[in-house]
Amino acid sequence: MANQQSTPSDSSRSTKMSVSKSPTGIQKSLIKNPFKFDDLRFPENIGNDTSRYKHYIKFTPMIQNKSEYSVKTENQVGFADTNRRGGLGAGSSNALGDANVITGLGTIIAAEGSIENAGEGAKSFLAGPKDFAKFLGGLAGSAVGATIGIAASAAIVSGIDLTRKTRRAAASICLYMPDTVTQQLVNDYDQVSLTAALGKTGLAAQVGTDMISGTQDAVKSGLGATRGSGSLAEVGGLIAEKTGNFGAGITDVLLFSAGLALNPQVELLFKNIQNREFMFDFKFVPKNEKETRIIREIIKKFRFFAAPEIPSNGRGRYFIPPSEFDIEFMVGQYGNYNLPRISTCVLQGIDVNYGSAGQWTAFKDGMPVEISMQLRFKEVEILHKKLIDEGF
Repeated sequence: MANQQSTPSDSSRSTKMSVSKSPTGIQKSLIKNPFKFDDLRFPENIGNDTSRYKHYIKFTPMIQNKSEYSVKTENQVGFADTNRRGGLGAGSSNALGDANVITGLGTIIAAEGSIENAGEGAKSFLAGPKDFAKFLGGLAGSAVGATIGIAASAAIVSGIDLTRKTRRAAASICLYMPDTVTQQLVNDYDQVSLTAALGKTGLAAQVGTDMISGTQDAVKSGLGATRGSGSLAEVGGLIAEKTGNFGAGITDVLLFSAGLALNPQVELLFKNIQNREFMFDFKFVPKNEKETRIIREIIKKFRFFAAPEIPSNGRGRYFIPPSEFDIEFMVGQYGNYNLPRISTCVLQGIDVNYGSAGQWTAFKDGMPVEISMQLRFKEVEILHKKLIDEGF
């Protein structure tokens, strides 16, 4: 059965499925333009008023502007850029500006320089007049270098354009609604230890005046004197580590000797929201030769648009990124807004199983009797309250 080459449904198909010397229909159009893209639908009458498949998913490729392949497009941007232009996007192209960059970089560099220069200045001053004079000369030179660095950084940032580099294809792929349509919203929270984050500053607040008076004397007289006090045990452990005679666990040992353990003071802090992911499963069972051609073309088009492109003039150094997709849930000719909308997506993966019937079963021409296809998409935008309020 694993090598079965025909099934009873062959009677509904032509016995000659090989491509003729003079192809017609879709095959003929592919000869003229191998990447011509017209509307593709499965089942063929999906979305029509007379069809029982009134509910379907519409996939519209967003073609990269630099693509060298001829695909008819419309002068329209994708959902992600539409949201950004409407003030709903996160990461819009005007998030950075020259004036803001110069001001911000100047503030950061000045603060970093002040901290660094304070330490270096103190060392050079204590070392003597010559070293201090050398330090002052270097300080003037670093100020000039910082000014040049700020201007260069501002010029680089001003050239950043975060809008999508795509245009909408004039055709789309429409497929029936799968059995499962799920959407997930996943937030990332990190556990942050305030004890670790505050470090020695937090320890100093705990120790208080003992840092100056009691602890030094206790450590000098022996680590055994730190027993009974958590703060003294902790400081004693830190100093013991500095000697190089003890390992990193000495602080925990001393705290245990005092009958205590360090409280990490863990807080759960919001870090990020993950881009939504969507997975759609489709099953194709062709009933005739025409459906066979449509199925082959649908699978090929998804694979084509999901693949990167190597430009002819780049000596193979660069990729033109794959096409993106706008995805819509449809009822007839209208969008189905009873379901949350999906913004522009990238097609992360395509899994095609040509033996999804459970065994290899094909018609006489070699076309599989049943094919399953799984599409895995990820949204390019992060979801936030404004987008949810707009129906996403």
